[in-house]
Amino acid sequence: MLDLCFDCDDTLYDLQEPFNRSVKQFIPVLPVSLPFFYKVYRKVGDRVFDLEHEHVITSDDVGIYRIYGACKELSIPFTLEQAADFQDAYRKYQGQISMQPVLHEFFASTSAQVSILTNGQEGHQKDKVRTLGMYDYIGDDAIFTSEGIGYAKPDAKAFQTVCDRLSIPYDTMYYIGDNYINDMEGAKQLGFRTIHLNRHKGKEGPASDYVVYSEAELIDLLEHLDAGEAAKKHKFLRQVKKAML
Repeated sequence: MLDLCFDCDDTLYDLQEPFNRSVKQFIPVLPVSLPFFYKVYRKVGDRVFDLEHEHVITSDDVGIYRIYGACKELSIPFTLEQAADFQDAYRKYQGQISMQPVLHEFFASTSAQVSILTNGQEGHQKDKVRTLGMYDYIGDDAIFTSEGIGYAKPDAKAFQTVCDRLSIPYDTMYYIGDNYINDMEGAKQLGFRTIHLNRHKGKEGPASDYVVYSEAELIDLLEHLDAGEAAKKHKFLRQVKKAML
């Protein structure tokens, strides 16, 4: 049986979808490509993540800062009032996020022990998890947020907390995430097995044991790994049975 821990944003769903819808509504003509604009937007937001984690600012404040800062960096005229309206729309579209059917099929049928570790505010992140339908497959005790546990990725203590609370050895846990630094390098500090779902073709490196680029590729890999674990278990049981004869 596999031990699987998933990131949420840009892993269980495509975070760029609600962003794209908001951009098309408020900035229909961009001077750069939408994927590049999204990368700038995420990079700007990373600068104030610690302030959100420490409750100095709210997640909506971060969203306003992100879009306003991204527009400023790219010389796109955009006011703070427009940024606030953009964030309202983005929040609305986030309430309409969904997982791909291939993920629902996997979670509904797998025997793996599944958990989630995500950075962000407890209520906000669990609302996303609920919208995605993950509560149909796992309990609240298997969902960990940086606010809830007091540690944010890539801090090794965040990953350690998940394993300790679920009584899972570090070296048997697979962590699946989209961010190379926060997810891959963070998890590898404890010897996790790492799967990089690099849907937006971001940074890659040696901390990733596997790299996939879509949900379909991810499920193919997980099913392959699960079959390998089952084969090893079957071989072990045969050896035990033989030794007892």
